[in-house]
Amino acid sequence: MAEKTGQTVKLIYDFPTQRATEVQLEDGSWFRVTCNRFRSYNGPRRILYWNEDNSPNHQEYTGPVYLFETNMVMKKKCPQGYVYAHDYKSKARLRTGERHWLEDPEFKKNYKE
Repeated sequence: MAEKTGQTVKLIYDFPTQRATEVQLEDGSWFRVTCNRFRSYNGPRRILYWNEDNSPNHQEYTGPVYLFETNMVMKKKCPQGYVYAHDYKSKARLRTGERHWLEDPEFKKNYKE
């Protein structure tokens, strides 16, 4: 049913999804989050494991940060928090034979080389 909302690609999870996943907020407190949110949080992340004597063991997770609900890996630096695809501004790209558009003042306002 996810196809109706535009999610047609199976998301990649590079960590055990059956474990409890937590992210650290800016004030230093840890919150348990879903796996979908965990994979796209830019900041300290950890996974909860239980030892044989039933004591908790938190392990830091340093895997890739994905854009929310996509399989695109975050490449540029962003502030701490969730990373969404609409936070990335797309840049106009010229194809061959379109360099003459750079002379147009309207196009020049929106194009950054």
